[in-house]
Formats: sequence, structure tokens, C-alpha cells
Amino acid sequence: MAEKELKRQRSGNCRISQCIIVKNEEKNIERALSWGRDIMWERVVVDTGSTDRTVELAEKMGATVHFFPWADDFAAAKNYALEKAQGDWIAFLDADEYMMPEDAAKLKEILDGAEGERFDGISTGWQQLDEKGTIFSSGTQVRFFRNVDDIRYRRRIHEQLESTSGRELILGDVTASLSIFHTGYQKQAMEEKTRSGRNRKLISKELEDHPHDYEMQGYMGDEFFGEGDRREAEKWYRKSIRNMPAILRKNDQRSASTYTNLLIILTEGEGSSWDTVGPIYQSAVEHLPEEADFDYIAGRHFASIGQAGLAVKYLEFALDKLNRFGCFNKALRLAGNLMDAYDLLVRCCFEAGEKEKCVSYGAACLRYDKYAMAVLARMLMCLAPNVGRMGEGENLYGQVLTFLSSLYDMGSLKEKVFLWKTADSAGCSDFAFYLGSQVFSEAERSALGI
Repeated sequence: MAEKELKRQRSGNCRISQCIIVKNEEKNIERALSWGRDIMWERVVVDTGSTDRTVELAEKMGATVHFFPWADDFAAAKNYALEKAQGDWIAFLDADEYMMPEDAAKLKEILDGAEGERFDGISTGWQQLDEKGTIFSSGTQVRFFRNVDDIRYRRRIHEQLESTSGRELILGDVTASLSIFHTGYQKQAMEEKTRSGRNRKLISKELEDHPHDYEMQGYMGDEFFGEGDRREAEKWYRKSIRNMPAILRKNDQRSASTYTNLLIILTEGEGSSWDTVGPIYQSAVEHLPEEADFDYIAGRHFASIGQAGLAVKYLEFALDKLNRFGCFNKALRLAGNLMDAYDLLVRCCFEAGEKEKCVSYGAACLRYDKYAMAVLARMLMCLAPNVGRMGEGENLYGQVLTFLSSLYDMGSLKEKVFLWKTADSAGCSDFAFYLGSQVFSEAERSALGI
């Protein structure tokens, strides 16, 4: 530890060692070694038995390749890579992960600056991409940390960083500034992992050694959940909850996922009722009171059974927690589906007759996505109902148009047409007529048949 720390103090700007463990990653290795090319002091690749062109391509990219016999232990392979790294900081992304160039540039500035001096590691955003490159889930990960001898990985799978001396690692939160993009949960990649049975095999080995490890039990639940076997997943999640300590870390992402997935199973199951869901929800909130996902799922449950008022209550709880506590190791599902939450909240406010809330949340939603037609339609039904005689509605409609002008560009034909079509389809024909007379030129009205 002392030797590496002395090197760091003498080096001025920090040197970053990129580390990757690989096996048959020829389709990912070039991208994996390219995203940080301009900021890495060295690139260390540990191959665990590739039979494709992974090693050849890594060496061609200028990386130093080492070989480590696979022993069903990701932590052992990663720790071997750490022994080979000589930089001041480690960047340990998987082969199916990368950063955008602008974030890579900011990473170097952060590690060279005050953050790099104060922390053992930093936590960044972690974005899951589907086959179309669309983010479907968000989280956080610690992939950048000091290269010191007492920071190592533990566990065969779902490995975690820890201090071997028992001290608590000091982590900085830069989730608002940096994100890692991950493609490993795409359908093809997940099918390959499922077919190999690798994850379940390694989790089983961990549970043989530590049969009451509630985190590993949660991960086993994830395996069955991902395969669609919700009955078996429920068993493992309930077992995990029974073995959880009375007090959890407030950013315990693993335990939050256990509760979240169990709540999804219970709320989406046939004959779902709050009598079954409620006790798990209550236990979840008592264990992790800052976690917004529990309330988001409860809100979706009540919306699905037609209890709009209760849905509004829990969705508001969820958004309030997200605003107050953020998404650092929490609120993964809500943060990844924020537009869905707002859309659902607007719908439920409308159905519950809470017009002011419908308009308020609708405006917030439209500031993220101005073309959310269902949201705008419900707002217009609250704001601009038909009045029967146009003269009686002009003052009201003028106020509505002024409000909409804060959300839409009335100089854009596309946005004006969208407003008009939405008003017409929502049954607000009087307002649609007023809108046509106020925002369209005569030539535009003629061309559009308004």
C-alpha cells in the first residue's frame, strides 16, 4: 500500500489504469479499449480463456494482456488484474460497458481535482441500454477507485469492493456528471448467460459457503425472476428478507432490488390484493425509508385496479422521495421510467377528479416530452372544456393559450398542428376552433383544412 501511495504522491496528475477481465469478447473489446484511450496511462487486460480473437485484438489496441485460469471466481480474476496495475487510480469497466468521450474527459478532471484527493472511489451513473440503444433502467456503480493494496473485490459473482483492513470506503457521488453505459442486459446477452447457467452456478457456490447471505439469496431470486419463474423467485426473495439485518445501509441497492422485485411479483400476480402486498410494502419502507421504487410500484398497483385516488397518493410519495433523496444507489426503476410515472400520475389525477394536480403534473411531464399526447389531452379536458357558445369561452381559451405558449413554440407549425390535433381528438372542439383562429395564418388554415 505504501509503495503505490508514494508513487501517487510523486506523480502530479493521477495516472489511470484501465482494467478489464475478458473471455471471448471479440465483439466488444475494441470499443471497451477505445472509449478511454486518451486518458488512460495503461490498459490491463486479463484473459480467462478466450478461444476467439479477443487477445489478438486487445494486443493490437495496445493493451497489456495477462492470462489467468478461470476458477469460477470473478473477484479472484479482478484482484489478479489489480495486482498487475501500476496506476494511481483504477478504471474497472466490463467489456460490454463504455463511457461517452465527453464523460471520459470529465473523469480525468475529477480524479485530478479535489474529488480525487478526498475519496477512495467515486460512484457514477449506470445506464442499461436495450437493443435499440435506448436507456431502460438506471443505477449507480463504483468502477473508479484508488489503486491501493487494501481495496479488493470479494465474492465469486456480483463481486463488490471492500477494504481488506475493515475500514469503510469513502465514496464520492458524481452520478450527476458521469455515466457508464451497459449493454450486457440486452436480450441476446442475457439468453447466453441463462443457457450457460453460469450465474446460478456461482451463486449456489457462494450460498454453500454462506447459506444465510441475504444478498446472494436476493441475487438467486433475480435469476429466477429474469427467467420468468416468479414463483421460485418469490421464495428466494422472501428468504432474503427473513435473513436481512434489522438495520440496512440507506443506500443498500441490493436489498432495495429484492423488495422491489418481490413487490412487482405480488402486484402483478393474478388476484393481487393489498392484503398480500401491504405487509411487504410496509417492511420495505421500514427497512429503506428513502427508497422511491416501493411507492412507485404501489402507485402502479392501485392504478391497475382502478383506485385512482390511492394511486395518486403513492405516486406522489415516490416522486417526493426521488426529489428529496435522489437516485444515488436507489430509485433505479423510477429513475429509469420517470416519464411513465408522470404520465400515470396525470391519468390518475384526471380519473380522481383532481384537476389542478392533473394540470400541474401534466405541465411537468410536457417539459420533458412536449409530444406526450395523452398527457396534453387530459390537461386540455381540464382546462378547456366545450362551453357551447364560442363567445363565452374566448376569455378562458385566451388564458389557456397563454399558458400553452410557455410550453410550446407558437412559431413552429409542427407544434401548432400537434396542439390543434390533440385538442380536437380530446373532444375539446371549441378550443380547437379557437386555436385554429388564433395561431394559424390564413394560408396555414387553408392548407390544413382548418
